[in-house]
Amino acid sequence: MPSSLQLSQRRLILASTSVTRRELLTRLGLAFECIAPEVDEVPLPHESPAQLAYRLSVEKAAAVAKQYPDAWVIGSDQVAVLLDQQAIQQGQPIGKPLTTERAIQQLQQASGRTLRFGTGVSLQCAAQGYVDTALIPFEVTFRT
Repeated sequence: MPSSLQLSQRRLILASTSVTRRELLTRLGLAFECIAPEVDEVPLPHESPAQLAYRLSVEKAAAVAKQYPDAWVIGSDQVAVLLDQQAIQQGQPIGKPLTTERAIQQLQQASGRTLRFGTGVSLQCAAQGYVDTALIPFEVTFRT
């Protein structure tokens, strides 16, 4: 892990357009900027939701780190799946709803059930040759 001195000597970039991720990083009181990564987010054949979140976090950070090699770049992605045999066997992640109707449908699907979220986070600095990536799993059970 880089020291706080190493972090403070380089600019910090969040490789994301997510308002939520921007708000979370703002809470830490760090100076940073956001740059949209140009990454295809389509799952690869036979890629599990957890593998997808991990891969996309790495690819997002790497895409921006390539453009800004002296910066510390954070890439992140999160994928959710319903925990039941059908969802696990099909490996179908639950995507962003994008519409009110779809959001209602997703909440109704999740009612009384558990969702597993996998959040991938990757910190990279090309000039340092530094890459550290983690996948953080957690589960949320919805009330009926």
